[in-house]
Amino acid sequence: MGFSNLKQQKNRKKRIAISDINITPFVDVLLVLLIIFMVAAPMMTSGITIDLPQGVATPEVDKVKSITISIKENKDIFIGDDLIKPDNLMAKIAIIANNDFGIRINVRADKNLDYGKVMEVVKNINLAGFSQVILVTELVQ
Repeated sequence: MGFSNLKQQKNRKKRIAISDINITPFVDVLLVLLIIFMVAAPMMTSGITIDLPQGVATPEVDKVKSITISIKENKDIFIGDDLIKPDNLMAKIAIIANNDFGIRINVRADKNLDYGKVMEVVKNINLAGFSQVILVTELVQ
């Protein structure tokens, strides 16, 4: 009879409820959702068509010193009203800006111009050390 009492006590100890919360299923669901969003997010933006020459911009409240570079359809590059050669672009901007690399550079390009040519000019401006390059668009009203 002594054995039966010990056996009943052992069974009672095994039946004690665990009060901890099991978060494993919750973590599994979160990981699956994370994977779904990581796969789906790039697909949401890939089919957008953009008309770059037009845009809505807020008017500049503060008049910060800036340099305007214009690129015509025939690939002529102007700083202000002066025609320059593409090879002299970086040096000419540095001279005009007095080596102030915080100055804004406004790039205006004809909408029929090849986008690669515009990005080549922007790349040269960045290589010259200027980081504030603004692509100017026509205001839509």
